[in-house]
Amino acid sequence: MIRAGGVDPLVTAGDAGGWQKTVGAGALGRARVALTLACWILVPLATWGCVPSPAAGSLAPTLSVVDVEGTSVAMQDGIPVPSFGFQPRPRVDLSGTWRVQRLALDTALSMADRGTSLAAIEREARGRQLAGYDDRTWASVDVPGSFDPPPDRSGGGAWYRRSFAVPAGWAGSAITLKFGAVNYVADVWLDGRWLGYHEGGATPFAFPIERVARAGVTHVLALRVDVPAWGTRMDVVPWGLADWWNFGGIVQPAWIEASAPVAAARADVVPGTGGARVSIVVQNRGREPPAGEVEIAFLPAAVDSAGILDPDPRAMVPASAVPVAVRNLATGTLAPGGVRVLAGDLPVSEPSRWGIGAPRLYVARVTVTTGGTADELMESFGLRQVEVDRAASRLLVNGTPTTLAGVAIPDQELILDADGRPVSARPLAVPAPALAALRRAQQVGATLLRTGHLPAEPALLMLADRLGLAAWEELPLGHYPTLALTIAMGRGIPQQMLQEMVLRDMNHPSVMFYGLTNESTGGEVQAGALERLRGLLHALDPSRLVGQADYAFDPASSTSASLDVAGFTFYHGVFYGAEPVGGTRNALVAARRRFPEQPIAILEFGTWADPPDGPARQVRIMEETGGQLAARATNHDGGYVSVMVWWTLDDYFTMQPRLAIEQFGLFAPDGSPRPVAAAAASLFGSVTRPSDLPAPDDREIAGQAAPGGSSSYADVSLLLAYVAFALGFAALVLSGALMLAIRAGDPAAARHGLAASPLPGRRR
Repeated sequence: MIRAGGVDPLVTAGDAGGWQKTVGAGALGRARVALTLACWILVPLATWGCVPSPAAGSLAPTLSVVDVEGTSVAMQDGIPVPSFGFQPRPRVDLSGTWRVQRLALDTALSMADRGTSLAAIEREARGRQLAGYDDRTWASVDVPGSFDPPPDRSGGGAWYRRSFAVPAGWAGSAITLKFGAVNYVADVWLDGRWLGYHEGGATPFAFPIERVARAGVTHVLALRVDVPAWGTRMDVVPWGLADWWNFGGIVQPAWIEASAPVAAARADVVPGTGGARVSIVVQNRGREPPAGEVEIAFLPAAVDSAGILDPDPRAMVPASAVPVAVRNLATGTLAPGGVRVLAGDLPVSEPSRWGIGAPRLYVARVTVTTGGTADELMESFGLRQVEVDRAASRLLVNGTPTTLAGVAIPDQELILDADGRPVSARPLAVPAPALAALRRAQQVGATLLRTGHLPAEPALLMLADRLGLAAWEELPLGHYPTLALTIAMGRGIPQQMLQEMVLRDMNHPSVMFYGLTNESTGGEVQAGALERLRGLLHALDPSRLVGQADYAFDPASSTSASLDVAGFTFYHGVFYGAEPVGGTRNALVAARRRFPEQPIAILEFGTWADPPDGPARQVRIMEETGGQLAARATNHDGGYVSVMVWWTLDDYFTMQPRLAIEQFGLFAPDGSPRPVAAAAASLFGSVTRPSDLPAPDDREIAGQAAPGGSSSYADVSLLLAYVAFALGFAALVLSGALMLAIRAGDPAAARHGLAASPLPGRRR
């Protein structure tokens, strides 16, 4: 979400509705818009060099889906995409202190095919990738963490280095180096040997290192991490318009893990009505072709307050636990490097269902035995089903109509000074601060977490599983106009990010929804991209629902037609519209008419707490906007609003140049509740309880122009000037981008249609 009037500098004439968002009510709205217009002129000139580059880098995605004996398997860096959950295997944690050196990196090299750019990257490195390089004068940084936390806006790139010892007992093992996430482009060397690269700042990747790492030897790991500044390029994801902090570096945990040469890389559990179907990917990373067998066992799990932060699934299984389901499968003979998928159904007698507030979990234990050697992989999961009742356009959880009310969770842990004021932040990458945030969410009765505009932090999902909270996580495709979306999809990076997110989070019962875009304006191009991404997602994971967060000032937009739910952001009386009640009501009516079979998901509503009347305005928006949503929630007969989310649980740092911290939180930075928190608890409680009252009969007001509706604005003259500036600036930027591309003779420009006819506008 772009707060306080973020700009989409590549908006087309048909996308002009997106510019309306900045217009707030009264003096506050006028002041924010005036400041925003000034920033729109100055920021691109100062930080973008006039226009963001329309050229698409030649760096290819590293994930591919291959056919293995008739089954699709996701491969990356020579191995099946592995589990990134905590495993009962030997491991060396690489969290803690690393050496770091910040410096300007050549982003053109970073985004170029490594077949042509690697030699130049290593020349640029000047030996930093080598084991013997002297890094004693470098600064130190914590991992997981960031080399540029708030308020540091200097950006750029960095080199990371650290040494680690491979335990002597690991001789003959398969050894995997795993990263939870590195933002944004990471190249990795071990003792000077280049292992590969990964693009994308919020999803995991791994390398097999048993051919390089030796047991009982200390090795040196080096990373070159480049973070292209938002707004400088259109081929990175996100490309430029994002309302959060762009933490650069190794932002999630890193570790090495040992397994037997023949082992399960991953186990995917898809719940059914009477048990689950399990798919096991086995690979032989040894030098012999042994045969073996696999045992799959479902074990009952329990989590108490003492162990809730322990990521080890073994801690969840009581000592006396007896498997509730067991199945044995033969691996057959696997040649060195061979991969096989073993799948089977495991029925469970009288299964315990995972549900909202009822976090009943199991642990799947996969034991691969070859030649007398046994290797275990364990995954926690829940048996639950999420469906859409299209006849009543409502959400069903385990067959029960359900309304989810919740909060957005920023991907940040605030760091406070002695007076309780936020002075910096770090990624929300470890369990303890994530648990504190979820306890605040529970305090207001939240049942759903929207994990910002990114794939969720794994620690957050682990705890949501254990607390019985639902989650909506999403790709960072926010505020994408036609051109930027075309370039991104053409490169394949959103597709890779989606696959990495889904494969990582397959076994989290808390994840009920995947979001594909946020407030984008690509019209038919957007609709086509959403349909393609949805098909890709459901091929991997048919057990979740798919949606997006579209603008509510155009609730009849058709871009959600192919998705499971119709999602919107609602800011009537805040960013557009004279007042909340009529605008919210009319937008809901229009959305219902456009999507009569899909549940409606309101993924954002809220306002700032920082102006003098901010706390009172927050309460008003919660009661007035939230009241309209609650009246049509699916706990009422005839209701169709299945999801409502307040933006946000906590305040957060933003990269928006005119702001330091976005103060949308239900809670102040010191953790104390603002007045709106009590209003949230009342509203959320009302929609999650059954109601005898029917929803309003919106057919009576369909087509009416109610006072304060979505076509009414607080300051029409300001709006007209605002839209005129928007269109003029968009034309200037597009013309500049086109001229630069033509002068450079950029083949990517032609490939992405820069010299073609005007971009299509948004369908109405």
